[in-house]
Amino acid sequence: MIRVDAFIGNARAVATVQRALASPSAPHAWLFVGPEGVGKAALARWLAQAVNCQAIVDPVGGVGAQHRQQITALNDESSKTMGADTEEMTDAAPLHPDAERAAAIGPCGECAQCNRIARGIHADVSTVSVAAAEEGPQHKEISVDQIREVQRAVALAPFEGRTRAVIIDPADKLSEEAQNAFLKTLEEPPPSAVFVLIATRGDALLPTVRSRCALIEFGLVSTAEIEEALRGRGIEEERARLLARLSNGRPEWALAMVDDASRLEKRSEALEQARALASMPMGDLMDLGERLAQQFRRDREAVLERLDGWLSWWRDVLLVSASGEHAEDGVANIDMVGALSEDAGRYERDGVVAFVRALRECRRRLESNVQARIALDALLVRAPRRAEVAMRDGK
Repeated sequence: MIRVDAFIGNARAVATVQRALASPSAPHAWLFVGPEGVGKAALARWLAQAVNCQAIVDPVGGVGAQHRQQITALNDESSKTMGADTEEMTDAAPLHPDAERAAAIGPCGECAQCNRIARGIHADVSTVSVAAAEEGPQHKEISVDQIREVQRAVALAPFEGRTRAVIIDPADKLSEEAQNAFLKTLEEPPPSAVFVLIATRGDALLPTVRSRCALIEFGLVSTAEIEEALRGRGIEEERARLLARLSNGRPEWALAMVDDASRLEKRSEALEQARALASMPMGDLMDLGERLAQQFRRDREAVLERLDGWLSWWRDVLLVSASGEHAEDGVANIDMVGALSEDAGRYERDGVVAFVRALRECRRRLESNVQARIALDALLVRAPRRAEVAMRDGK
């Protein structure tokens, strides 16, 4: 069950979707834009529940029928004190002055429809992503064939719910051909379908696609808000503080860490490797680049997550180097301040700055489909070097 109060941060985005759903003319297509791990996919599933929930859908009124009934009741009550025309206020439901009660309108999270959507087994709710290749290099885009399959599906009446919900994630990986094919559906949407496009970069989509979707923007969430939410879920204080720092503003990442302890072990491996880079001979660094490039062809996300671990370490080294006695301020790896202080005193700041920049550039190149070996080699030659290692490599 996905409750509104289960979302961490981005309250304005959540409230905007709620108000739109309470309207008699809710959008048929949405574009959720923002960083990874901030709740876009969770809100998309919540929306899919809302348009199928048995508690707010009836055979006569369709989607939003009970929304309108509840809002009319709110209007009836407020008109007694405000002297307003209740019939006129029904159409103004999203702006009802009783924001707290209006915000409570949403999927029940308990009916058969809501439960099946939450479990990922609802026949009318589907997610379209980059298809996995059976062999060879992984696909880099959502293809036009995948979009045509979506068009065939939404042309049919819903099978078990009231509305077919299609979530395209990541929408910024739609090929240009796929976007052009999708335009026809966005311009003339089926009456019982809703589309949610999820993207980190909205400008990767064609303007014609963006203009036909209701834009909802998400941002990173404050460390304090994530820590408070984790503690509210029963996570002990020190662990909640660490996970909130490590999340870099991404609450879904923090929650995934809570549910999967092995991810913290992988994080430890990534940090050990990040420190080892500085003492590895150049030949070993090139071998590492080749291994990572091969892994990237099989599992892009694992390599990107590894690079994120390296970035978090060397960024923290810079922060500790600059903060002196306030070494913990802003540091993500708060449980390793001692080791961070050692590295901060061991390496020249300019070399660390150059490597942090190279890490960010490498990630950008990999996401832009630059050849992985080239991007990784260009990164690893910039690894910070201890003086004795630099002399050994002939620098």
